Amino acid sequence: MVVNLLIFTYAPAGLGHLRVTDALAESRPKNSQYVLLGSIDRFVTWIHRFTSINPFGKYIFLRSQYGVLEDIFTNFYRAVLIMSSGRVLKQLKEILLHNHDCDDIWIVATHFGMAHQVGAIKEKLIRETGKNIKLIVQVTDDTFQHVWCVRGADLTFVPSLFVKAKFEKYAKSQKINFVSDVIPYPLSSLLTRKLSKKLGVRQKVFSEKTGKINVSIPISGAAVGLSYFMDLIKELGRLSDRFEFWVLVKKSPFTEMFISSISMVANVNVLVGKNDIQMIELYELLYEKNLIHLEITKPSEQAFKAIIYPTAVGGSVLLFTSPVGRQESENINFLERHHLMPESGQVAVPRAIRISINPKIAAKFIKWGVNSGLFRKMSSPNFKFSKKCLSSGEVGPDGARLFWKQVEKRFGK
Repeated sequence: MVVNLLIFTYAPAGLGHLRVTDALAESRPKNSQYVLLGSIDRFVTWIHRFTSINPFGKYIFLRSQYGVLEDIFTNFYRAVLIMSSGRVLKQLKEILLHNHDCDDIWIVATHFGMAHQVGAIKEKLIRETGKNIKLIVQVTDDTFQHVWCVRGADLTFVPSLFVKAKFEKYAKSQKINFVSDVIPYPLSSLLTRKLSKKLGVRQKVFSEKTGKINVSIPISGAAVGLSYFMDLIKELGRLSDRFEFWVLVKKSPFTEMFISSISMVANVNVLVGKNDIQMIELYELLYEKNLIHLEITKPSEQAFKAIIYPTAVGGSVLLFTSPVGRQESENINFLERHHLMPESGQVAVPRAIRISINPKIAAKFIKWGVNSGLFRKMSSPNFKFSKKCLSSGEVGPDGARLFWKQVEKRFGK
């Protein structure tokens, strides 16, 4: 079955939404045409950075994510989005005009902003164009933030049964028709691919006293934690010369000084992207060409690399910095529920671990993780998910494929 036209909508509020868009686009049904429709809402970009870095912005943002304030914010934000949906209607009509022979249109939203806008104008678009249009939403964190519950969505994919139940309860209270499916978080086919013999076995370097340990450090779109990463890299370099760092960062006025400074540090390779799309390409190229052993990152969408095996290209040991925002804390909760991160008193071998907010303490822990054999165990080729994990339908490498399988099952002809 070939769908006539796919339209992917995303927002520039962090790389996570675009990473999922990329994973879904590359795994789309064969011979399907597709169009990328990115939001140009500077307000979304400004809010993302303000609430990620500014202490006052963080405080306001966190308060607005819970309780009564969440409902106030959600209702206000929905109203603002719907009022500004005229431009989206115009853009979609232009796209359909250029694809006049396409009758079946699937619009895939990986950010709630444009999802609400499309949901608001979908029926009008159907009436004015005569097309069969479906809106499909992919939630990009394991979060049940109310803003992800989109009126007008035909199908919403979530990463866990826990979140699905929370959304269903909220949707019922708001009289929103909410249809959802649980699939493992969609990851790119490169990251889920089995390691080649050329790259080798990830565990090997942790079983030896010598050899370079490749450490990936992707800087977030909001450029959070630059001084932390600088201090951590220097301290790790002081403790051992085995660490080889790969820092991925987008060039912007906020990162120019960091790029200049970090480029002067020994054993640091700096990969600079000009835009978000190039950042994703560089990230995948890094993993494709190098055996990455450790990744130090925020528990954002990167947290979901823990649901694939250490024998996969993207199966590096994950070391998480402090969560920023409710969704990152809820991603950690997801990993803890599956015992992929250690909870208090837990002895099972995890796939990810949180590190200290103090870079010197974090560096000492990382060195200990190498010397103690912890990272060797965490990257074992024999690592297996529990039966409970696998039966949940929430872990595994097939998220992107299952997305399209479920969509075709529901809407295919």
